[in-house]
Amino acid sequence: MVLKQKTIGKMREWARVAGELQGEDLKQKIYDNKLLDACGELKGKRILDYGAGPGIIAGRALQAGADINVYDISPEMLRIAAERIGAERAYDTLDRIPTSSFDIVTCNLVLCIVPDDEVVLIIRNIKNLLAATGTAYVGFCNPRIFDVPESLIDFRHSSGQGYEDNHKYMKTKKEGGYQIEETHRPIGWYSGVFHAVGVQISDIIFTPEYEAVSGRIISDFVIFKLKKEGQA
Repeated sequence: MVLKQKTIGKMREWARVAGELQGEDLKQKIYDNKLLDACGELKGKRILDYGAGPGIIAGRALQAGADINVYDISPEMLRIAAERIGAERAYDTLDRIPTSSFDIVTCNLVLCIVPDDEVVLIIRNIKNLLAATGTAYVGFCNPRIFDVPESLIDFRHSSGQGYEDNHKYMKTKKEGGYQIEETHRPIGWYSGVFHAVGVQISDIIFTPEYEAVSGRIISDFVIFKLKKEGQA
């Protein structure tokens, strides 16, 4: 692994590593495959990828026959995604996105890099964008491995704080060699946000387990399957 002098600490800085993100083959095998499997049949489904980055997942959904659309706050990321799936499928502002209209909304590896109040706002937006019977898949790094120094895809630099404490910490990506600042929050904290906003957890999905360098059995990512409250 070659370390690069790139540290990503804010949401709008991710365009600096757009090239690295497109080359993260291991992450795509671990996370993207699990997400797309969880979503089930995509053909004909109206889907929004909220915080789509360079559109890797969106491109795969399009190939599977989905009516896929993307949203990202980064103009550069949105440009790359639009080149992959078509400019007519890319939204540059939230107010352009039709509410209550998507069968599936995905939000991938976004919540762990935004402030607490932004997490609440994003979940509220996702709820408003879902059709009445729609499903959201919201995934991020597994909080339960916050104290694992090395996984298949990351090196984690301990903050010295506990699992129940919301706190920032640094990690180094093995693919790409750049550093990012993430916010650790316990799963219970996210569950409380979902309930407060009015979405219910239909399922909690973990990516495949494996033995880390430390000998501990871990899963890198967690994906929450969410529906509007009151849905079966």
